[in-house]
Amino acid sequence: MIGDVRLAAVSNPNPDHPATWAGFFWALLGVGGCLIAVVGAALTVALWNVSDQKKLGNYVLGPVILVIGLAIAGWSFGLL
Repeated sequence: MIGDVRLAAVSNPNPDHPATWAGFFWALLGVGGCLIAVVGAALTVALWNVSDQKKLGNYVLGPVILVIGLAIAGWSFGLL
């Protein structure tokens, strides 16, 4: 009776919710955006604690990466 066996991933009784990979990839993009935001926050703190030769890049680079990460995460999770 191997011919009568159906796999759970193949059978989808709800036609309004197709089994696709789109949700997984949006969540993966959101997690990547969160990681970029964490790196931006850590870079902001690290560059602000540098004591010698403060430049404009020390104040701008970290927050720019943080905002980019937050924008990617917000867009992928549907918040923006």
